[in-house]
Amino acid sequence: MEVPIKPPIITEMDLIRARQIVRALAPLKRLSCDDAEIVARAIAGSFAEGRQRGLDIAKFDLQA
Repeated sequence: MEVPIKPPIITEMDLIRARQIVRALAPLKRLSCDDAEIVARAIAGSFAEGRQRGLDIAKFDLQA
């Protein structure tokens, strides 16, 4: 049985941290504001996905 994949929930803190990373990386400073936001959202999504996977692992460990 396959579990449906739900997109991770991106928090405002994820976006704040991701925007800081985008601003800190010199090659990304040439991006337009819209493009920088796309990159920031992709980074924030990876934060959220990592957090979700950690929660899933913790739930699994509690069930075992």
